[in-house]
Amino acid sequence: MKFGLSIKVAALLSLLVLSGCSTQKHSTEQAHSTSSSVQKSSQRTKTPEKKKQVKSSSENGQIQHALQTCVNDASKKTSGYVKVIGDHQAIHINGSRRQRSASDIKIFVMVEAFRQIKAGTLHLNDMVSIPQDDKVGGTGQLANQDTNRLSCINLLNLMIKNSDNTATNVLIDKLGGLAPINKSIQELGCNNTRIQRKMLDYTALKAGRDNYTSADDVGKTLNAIYTGQLLGSNYDAQMLQLLKGNANQSKIPALIRGSATIYNKTGEFPDYGVQNDAAIIKHKNRAFIAVVLSENGSQNSQIKAMNILGKQLFQTIFE
Repeated sequence: MKFGLSIKVAALLSLLVLSGCSTQKHSTEQAHSTSSSVQKSSQRTKTPEKKKQVKSSSENGQIQHALQTCVNDASKKTSGYVKVIGDHQAIHINGSRRQRSASDIKIFVMVEAFRQIKAGTLHLNDMVSIPQDDKVGGTGQLANQDTNRLSCINLLNLMIKNSDNTATNVLIDKLGGLAPINKSIQELGCNNTRIQRKMLDYTALKAGRDNYTSADDVGKTLNAIYTGQLLGSNYDAQMLQLLKGNANQSKIPALIRGSATIYNKTGEFPDYGVQNDAAIIKHKNRAFIAVVLSENGSQNSQIKAMNILGKQLFQTIFE
């Protein structure tokens, strides 16, 4: 009896040990399987990120090449800035170099106007007198019209959309002269930008006082406006609307097809061989900024180089 019982107990203990080993083995295999699945899942999630990085690197290389080609082909004193909005880094060539701004300085006049509107010292519906002394030729038609007063919003529209020199001079006076505009420029951190004369003031030019900016200064200002980080989304959106539908789209946007939304401001000063353009191009859910400042050059070469740059950037970034 005792012997038989011992055999039964031994058999039972053996079964328990085997069961424990089986359970441990199953648990180990399950853990290994889970670890393998997590590792594979981790590898799967990393793959798109790697593809994104490769694409971004390739895109940046193409943008750099397109911008360098534009600078080379425009020749003489040319600088450029390109930024895909939302990306951390901009691409620059001579970006911090100070150059003649021509009418691109009007972007900074607009910024100061909206700074004063935000402060409540200026209103879009304020009526402003147009003195005879402010009437000058060049771009725009206001100098040839028998108009004595206009609202601030009308003057801003004329200055940005039509690059009207008379409207610009009237606004400069209304804003308090050059000093407040320069102070606003300083506060933006645009160290290579300065307004030193009104439009077509040849006396100032002969004395060596011109208006200057840099591709970087213009580019980062447009980026702040587009992203609502300059004066706040309400005021920045109004500035963006002024830049939309500019009358002169013969440079960077010229070869871009009609599905894009374009915001831009050009500058021309043939006496000094100046051809500039500063543009934001939006298509679907992406946008980029391109700024080219070129002086002492040939107008045909400058404009053709900007045309090609705009087309290549559109294809690289959107297609």
